[in-house]
This record gives sequence, C-alpha cells and structure tokens, in this order.
Amino acid sequence: MAAGPRPTPGEAAAALREAEQARAAVSGVRTPLWYFVALGIWVAPVGPLVSLAPDTPAGVAALLGGVAIWCAGLATLLHVVVRRMRVLMWPSGRRTWTLPVVMLVLLGAHAIVQSATDLPWSSEAVTVAVGAAIIVFGVHHRLTGGRSS
Repeated sequence: MAAGPRPTPGEAAAALREAEQARAAVSGVRTPLWYFVALGIWVAPVGPLVSLAPDTPAGVAALLGGVAIWCAGLATLLHVVVRRMRVLMWPSGRRTWTLPVVMLVLLGAHAIVQSATDLPWSSEAVTVAVGAAIIVFGVHHRLTGGRSS
C-alpha cells in the first residue's frame, strides 16, 4: 500500500488539535448510573438461579438455555449503554481501581469461606454480593464527577 503525501506542518498541527479536542470531548463522559444498577440486578440472581437447575439432562439443557438468554441480555445491555453514550470508552485505572479490588476481596473471601466451611449457600450468595458491589461502584463512579448521556 502506497503512502499518501506527507501533511504540511500546518495540516499536522490542525489534525493534532482536532484529535486533542475529540479526546477532551469524551474525557468527561461517565457511564450512566442506570447501567450499573441494571448490570448489578442482572448479575445478582445468577448464583441463586443456577442452583435451582436440577442435575438431570433436562436441567442441564435448561441451564445452558438460561446462560444463552443471560448472555444475550448482557450483550443487549452493553449495546444500549454504548448507543446512548455514543462512545465506547475504556475507563482509566484511576477511575476503576476500586471495582477490581472489591471483586478480588469478595471472590477471595468466598473461596476461603467455601473451603473452610463448605456452606451450601455461599456460591449463590457471592453473585448477589457481586451484583451489589457493581451497583455501589456505579454510585461511586457517578459521584466522582462527569456527565451522563
């Protein structure tokens, strides 16, 4: 593929200013709170619902169908938020460090509790806790500033 003619210094400076303006325009965009609430509500019942599936072939088929429906719902939720925001951004580490830390603590605590006590309900409870943590993170994210679409 042949390269086109090199831009003049003025054209390069104008392109750089345009790119900086576009970056500045999206830098204040924050994911709307309704997305975190919807995502938390979507994640929370996974453990309890999975535990209801019987261990029969029909139960496994129902579980697989439920997973397919759940994934389609998650994809739809992601599509809606990106469409409403009109931009797909990966938040910076400074904005999002709390969520992975909380998730690691929750999942680590779950692993420790499950291995030490073998509680029958802990696997169901962890998704409820993760869903709640997503909602709390969303509130934190919104309170740290920014605008919503």
